[in-house]
Amino acid sequence: MLSIGLLALSSCNTDIDIGGNFNSYDQTALLSNLGENIILTAYEGLAEETALLQSSTEAFLTAKNEVTLEALKVQLKATRKTWQYCTPYNFGPAADLGLVSNLNIYPIDLLRVESNITSGSYDLTTLANNDTKGFQTLGYLLYGKDQSTADIIASFDSNREKYLTDIVALIDETSHSVFNTWKNSYLATFTSAGANGVDAGSSVGQLVNTMNRDFERNTRDGKIGIPVGIRSLGTPFPEATEAFFADYSIELLEINIEGYEHLYTGKTGEGLDDFLMSISAVTSTQSGLDEDITAQFSKVQNAISLVNDPLIDAIANQKTQVETIFAEMQGLVILFKTDMASSMGVIITYQDTDGD
Repeated sequence: MLSIGLLALSSCNTDIDIGGNFNSYDQTALLSNLGENIILTAYEGLAEETALLQSSTEAFLTAKNEVTLEALKVQLKATRKTWQYCTPYNFGPAADLGLVSNLNIYPIDLLRVESNITSGSYDLTTLANNDTKGFQTLGYLLYGKDQSTADIIASFDSNREKYLTDIVALIDETSHSVFNTWKNSYLATFTSAGANGVDAGSSVGQLVNTMNRDFERNTRDGKIGIPVGIRSLGTPFPEATEAFFADYSIELLEINIEGYEHLYTGKTGEGLDDFLMSISAVTSTQSGLDEDITAQFSKVQNAISLVNDPLIDAIANQKTQVETIFAEMQGLVILFKTDMASSMGVIITYQDTDGD
């Protein structure tokens, strides 16, 4: 594995032995901080919010009125915001338990959602129902589609109540299962000496691959590229925005980028930036890799700050600015996937065919 890593690095820097450096880098503090203070904390926050989401749902169904509906909407937003800090970590328990598919698939199949509700017979754990549940379906049920608040409240017959209850229960159950598995067993696996290294089965190897895959497919493409038309043959697809019914997609994107920064910097502890600085990682132009990544995060944030929610209106009225967000995120993709991964000696194992 070392020889493969060194081949990838030879074109980036011939003055220092990066291969020797990444092999001598002590990952103990890195994995401990990321595991305990970043990943586990993110999952704990999600579990706390999904429990509150379930309580708010029960309160709404007990007394269906404008006050309880608005409280449920507020809690749904709080839960979705907390979810943004969890998205880079779809490996281990999250992958095994289907966290993404149970929480945040979008766009959704409205015809199938309504068919499920009408029939009252469905299995939300099947692949066929992946796009009929999660936060986006909750948004549809609570915000409606060109419906008044009174009409939304009146729409909750027994079948609709059951569907709302089942979706929220699945969100809460999956979130708690992932958190408890991380807390009770997987954290020890993630931080163990046997998980050190940079190969595909190592903690760093899984982390770098998963963060890259999620950032490319779900953040760059899912949140911006597909809705604005860059990933859909030039035709905007506003229905594919993350919070299509609730109209706060840009706000969620901002928080998601912050979540990636938490992973990269480790907040107040050891992060991926410390790994890169410890091996004196540089880009192909010999500039400091950490400095370039830090600067690119700022460029992404600045681009996002120039676009206002709702995203569907921004796509119509600020399309160039929305496309700039995509371009700046693409800059991060290159730094993450090419420069950072190769500097660390991590082989990107997932397949991507978009020409990055």
